[in-house]
Amino acid sequence: MFRKEPNTDVAWCALYSRLQNENLLNEEPVQIKQRKRIIPVYWAAACIIALLGTTIFFLYNSDKKSADLLTLQNTENENILVKTLEDGSTVYLTSNASVSYPKSFSGNKREISLKGEALFDVAKNPSKPFLIETEKVTVKVLGTAFKVKSSAEGDFELVVQRGRVRVTEKVNGNSIVVTAGQSVSFIDNHLFKYSNKDSNIFNRYTSKMRFKDETLQNIVHVINQNNDSFVVLKGDLLKASRLNVQFYKNNVNEMTQIISMALNLKREIRQDTIFISQP
Repeated sequence: MFRKEPNTDVAWCALYSRLQNENLLNEEPVQIKQRKRIIPVYWAAACIIALLGTTIFFLYNSDKKSADLLTLQNTENENILVKTLEDGSTVYLTSNASVSYPKSFSGNKREISLKGEALFDVAKNPSKPFLIETEKVTVKVLGTAFKVKSSAEGDFELVVQRGRVRVTEKVNGNSIVVTAGQSVSFIDNHLFKYSNKDSNIFNRYTSKMRFKDETLQNIVHVINQNNDSFVVLKGDLLKASRLNVQFYKNNVNEMTQIISMALNLKREIRQDTIFISQP
């Protein structure tokens, strides 16, 4: 399989120096015109942010009940660790957050557990719902984007950006459906729903993204998803190549240049699409 060990820091420094020498740093970034695309139904996204009660690594949980689970942890202070799961759902882990999940989702549901704060972009699959276990409640994704805060002490808050979410209390089984523009909190062992119109709560999760040993295909998918762009990788070997890379408030042009320079790839722009291929 195609595999390289790139130095993305060198690539970024080279790009920055070139932009500085050409007096381009203060200019408006080149905009890639958004293409009107038909998004398949199974990719209707759901985003979640959850806060629960820790170098970045994978490990197998030795507990008998979760012997087949992988745990991904992020103990960095600044960066958001981004990981794409087997079903195509993307996880954005903040500092001190961890998520446990199976290598492959089997059965009739996709179930994970979370500690800390994270944003999820869930691939929609009506026949296999996505469930997130927190300390006091279970969150069922019904095709939506939402923010969750939860702690080991039982504090819980959820804000829906679009679509709807079902939140169920673990103790008594009471559940509530929350829709776009609404929030729900768990106070004194009860769920309370109220209005919330903050539309900027998700922005900080994509401003400092770090990918650890992630496939180039998954990295480009996240870039396209968060920037309304259309970046295309040409070649299956290229898609399967893995990369360690970090982006800090970079636009699409800068991110694709960093990737291309780090892996010594060819990059060209045709109308509203950026193509990346082997030279």
